Amino acid sequence: MTLTKNQTSILDMAIRTYSYPAVYYHFPTSIQRHAKNMRHLEGVIQKLLCSTDAKDTKDGLANILYWGYANVGFRNHRVNRFRKGVNQKQIGDFQLLITRKSTPTLHDIQAIGMPQFSHISFISKIIMFLDPVDHCVLDLQLSKIGNIPGPKALNKLKVSSGIGVTRHNASIYKEWCEECKNISKKYFKNKYRAVDIERGFFNLVQNGQLHVAQQIYSAA
Repeated sequence: MTLTKNQTSILDMAIRTYSYPAVYYHFPTSIQRHAKNMRHLEGVIQKLLCSTDAKDTKDGLANILYWGYANVGFRNHRVNRFRKGVNQKQIGDFQLLITRKSTPTLHDIQAIGMPQFSHISFISKIIMFLDPVDHCVLDLQLSKIGNIPGPKALNKLKVSSGIGVTRHNASIYKEWCEECKNISKKYFKNKYRAVDIERGFFNLVQNGQLHVAQQIYSAA
């Protein structure tokens, strides 16, 4: 199957109109800040994650939760639980992990045992902020796209109350990232990164167009 021109246009528009809040928290001054756009936010959080200063790294990880839970009332609770629960060894282990040449895997990050980062939904957000060109997010909203028959990656995902970091689901996550990259290559001449394609699908789901997202995903 292949996308029609109309389907390609719909996905393109969904990518360009993605409007999830580009917010982060500046912990040293206790002020919420608004990034200019998602590219700006990615740069802010990536810089914190890759810092050699443990405080910065901790702030970067906390900001993934702050951004990811931007639209829900329990955001501050989750952020505070992380900041109180994470220890220096875990931060150090994370810093050591990202000094490697390759992007860390879901299992690499889960093995550190950091609070609030036990399932794919938020571990994949860490990976996305580290490498948005080749990696994207996989969360419960996006998993809805896969509730249809077919060979696509998300159709094979195993979900319960969350998306567990199993060997099976980890392989599905890799497939999903590759699918997003391939969609960009096939339909947009590599104009978009893996994360941009994912955000287009997310935007459709969030705006009540799940069926449209499923049709495009199946045909792409």
